[in-house]
Amino acid sequence: VLAPERRAEVVRIARAAGAFVVEDDFARRLVHDDAGPLPAPLAADDPDGVVVHVCSLTKIASPSLRVGALAARGPVLGRLRAIQVVDSFFVPRPLQEAALELVGSPAWGRHLRSVSAGLRSRRTAMTTALGLELPGLTLPHIPAGGGSLWLRLPEAEAGTDESAVVSAALRAGVAIAPGRPYFCAEPPSPQIRLSFSAAAGESEIAEGIRRLRTACDEVLTGSGGGRRP
Repeated sequence: VLAPERRAEVVRIARAAGAFVVEDDFARRLVHDDAGPLPAPLAADDPDGVVVHVCSLTKIASPSLRVGALAARGPVLGRLRAIQVVDSFFVPRPLQEAALELVGSPAWGRHLRSVSAGLRSRRTAMTTALGLELPGLTLPHIPAGGGSLWLRLPEAEAGTDESAVVSAALRAGVAIAPGRPYFCAEPPSPQIRLSFSAAAGESEIAEGIRRLRTACDEVLTGSGGGRRP
């Protein structure tokens, strides 16, 4: 989420360079209900066709609903439409009709509100569990949207191996993701990504963090990262 002055600067730089900004807005509908009003898409501030806006129903509706949308202006729209026709021909009509019926239903707004409240509740459950079970590790940012948290491993352990923590967690019966693949360049520190959206409920989140503590105790012995105070 860019600050207003940064939004204008990004569009200006892209326009001056003859480049495009791809706005991957897949998570807009995953906002938590305590986030406050969301800014408009960056494409709304771009009358010149610099921003290509991409969004999807997959995250907010169902992994099986493979329907996305692309919005663009000017010559780039014609180029992208031609590429899409060649690459995928078209989205199957029944899938398009199902998507249209879904978002046009009165239940769609209720669904969005329910997901928003549920994500916030799960985020709170996970941050609370992390504070109890792994107080020595850092949670750099508590987001107001999305379905995951990032946990920073001890920086004092310069050689901390994210994959070792991931493997230990799997042995303890909990699946997490290493942070490194999510960075374009070298990450600032070893980190792991914890998802709360796919859990069955808050009790499963609490149990998952308890098992993660067991894994951290195994890998980070001596660093204080996984020990209770």
